[in-house]
Amino acid sequence: MSDLQTNKLYVNRFSILLAFLALGFSLLYLIPLESEAEAINIFGFIFRFDFYGLFPLILALLAGVGAYWVFSTHTRWKNEKRGVIKLLPHLALPFITTLILAVVLGQSSRSLIWWVVFLAGYLILALLLRAEYVLIQEDGDSNLLYSVLVISFSYGTFLILAIALKNSDVRMFIQMILIFLAALFVTFRGMSIRQSKKINYFQLLLVAWLIAQLGVALHYLFINPIQYGLILTGLLYAVTSWIHFYEENKKWHQYTEPLLMIFITVVILVLSSIF
Repeated sequence: MSDLQTNKLYVNRFSILLAFLALGFSLLYLIPLESEAEAINIFGFIFRFDFYGLFPLILALLAGVGAYWVFSTHTRWKNEKRGVIKLLPHLALPFITTLILAVVLGQSSRSLIWWVVFLAGYLILALLLRAEYVLIQEDGDSNLLYSVLVISFSYGTFLILAIALKNSDVRMFIQMILIFLAALFVTFRGMSIRQSKKINYFQLLLVAWLIAQLGVALHYLFINPIQYGLILTGLLYAVTSWIHFYEENKKWHQYTEPLLMIFITVVILVLSSIF
């Protein structure tokens, strides 16, 4: 298949995926804000199931499967065998972003603001899908803009998740698992894009475990959900950045980026407390 045919196939599939996602998000406008849900007790954990509650998950699965369908047209697979494992890092963020956007739209009041949120989120998702497609080539240096987009969206998604968990009634054990998995993915995605050296998976697990433990500790402090999310996200970025720039004989004050991130996080926390 020629490059022209490949590009045409990519554009066709990308357009179809965006059309189906737009239709799915638009249907959320018709779903009632309040619906009866059946409660199921599983090992002491209460789960509530209803058709409308599953709709965001269905949309997220559509985004994940559709992204795989679109990404399989990439020219990289002419010389390599395509597989779900290779594409999984590129599929996770569109899946999570779609899930969060669908949940937010489903719980928002139906008004003009709803359509503004829908349009903004939909454009972000489209940019994210394009960025992940380009980064399949594993050449982050020549695609700096798309690298920045994916990394920033990763941390933005983690921030939204942390705020939502702090503001929810989800059991602490489940919250710790969700924060651990989210921190692990964000750290892995950032390190894989930067590609400065071979990834140390033990370090990634250690960072995720540290952030999860801090999340549990901070949950019981009298801070609002936004401050909670900012602290965890700022620390996650700082620690991940420190791992990326780590050198054996380097002094602590030479790590400009992580120190700057900690400073910015503190400033934002102070400002959010005052205002």
